[in-house]
Amino acid sequence: MTSPSPADSAHAVRTRYRQSESSAARWRLLTDAAGALAQDGVRPAALATVLAKTLAFLSLDDGLLLVLKDDALHVAASHGNVPPVGARVAHAMALHTVLQPGPVAPLVRQDVPSGLRIGREQRTGLEVLVPLCLDGKHRGMLALLCAAAAPPPHPDDLLTLQALATLLGAALANSQAAPRVGATEAAAILKSLTPRELQILALLPQGWTNAAMGEHLGIAAGTVKVHVERILHKLDLNDRTQAAVRAADLGLGS
Repeated sequence: MTSPSPADSAHAVRTRYRQSESSAARWRLLTDAAGALAQDGVRPAALATVLAKTLAFLSLDDGLLLVLKDDALHVAASHGNVPPVGARVAHAMALHTVLQPGPVAPLVRQDVPSGLRIGREQRTGLEVLVPLCLDGKHRGMLALLCAAAAPPPHPDDLLTLQALATLLGAALANSQAAPRVGATEAAAILKSLTPRELQILALLPQGWTNAAMGEHLGIAAGTVKVHVERILHKLDLNDRTQAAVRAADLGLGS
């Protein structure tokens, strides 16, 4: 059997390092966002912090956090060459597509005109639209853009964005009720969960069955059951009821 060359070994080390760094960046984004929302709820400063960290995570320039109110999208956080906070954004075709009923994956478009950019030049190299959907209802959208050409996000990054969207959707749905877990504890709890486990934890307070959650997330009911068992183990809980209560304490669910 041929031994790997030093070059091959170095390449493998660099690959593992990049994978480790990417994984750490995903957990940092989720835990930092959870900490900001646990401490300040959906106040403008917290939403601006979450948006800024998400843009930094993807190395993109412009972004919007849009909240659906009265059948219209309103800008709750803004960064870059996009409409300011408080502006109302029309339902352009791409936005309308993402806001269709039922589970919708992030929409990734490259080298397209975007109605979300302001100014004469509206062409974008990359546009990522992530719906904020919880309990089958759309709460808004996370829109991330870059004027220059850019590669699409890695599939694992898109899964992380979906988990972040679940967190934001839950926070918006519960903006009238402050979470009962402090920022430090919330960050520690959420850091222990994978993005998919975070999505499922956010749905537990709704009282959905495994089959309903599986249909909502596009996975098998048996897979949901496995994720629930892992959540119970990681959070040292006895049953789904305790997990639902813990999720509510974190500001997830309704």
